[in-house]
Amino acid sequence: MTEKRAFTNEVAWKGGYQGELCFAEGQRIDFALPEEFGGVAGFLSPEDLYVAAANACFLTTTLNRARKYGVDLEAFHSSAEGIMEPAADGRAITRISIKVRLRAKGNCQTMEKMMAEVASSAPVIRSMKTGVDVDIQVE
Repeated sequence: MTEKRAFTNEVAWKGGYQGELCFAEGQRIDFALPEEFGGVAGFLSPEDLYVAAANACFLTTTLNRARKYGVDLEAFHSSAEGIMEPAADGRAITRISIKVRLRAKGNCQTMEKMMAEVASSAPVIRSMKTGVDVDIQVE
């Protein structure tokens, strides 16, 4: 992709510590300040969405690269954990760990090359200041 692409959304306050994230295609996500910070239980938090963005980007980049390399994915599952810690000027998510298990038909060397490319080229992850570790297990 050589051209710029804009990704837009809107946020509306719903009262208290809750908000709604809205996208042009009509998707909506309710979210809130986490309960442990004085917010509301049972809602996604901005921190959840941040970690989820890295995890989701890893999957979509894997799918894109599998097509490029002619790899037939049979299964993919990943889990992500973000660690928030005190920082000099507040709190920050300092590390995201993504554990990936996948199964695919294809040459082992091709898979290794493809997954190394995924790990270094996932655009959301590349845009994060947070360090992201990826542990890949090919079955």
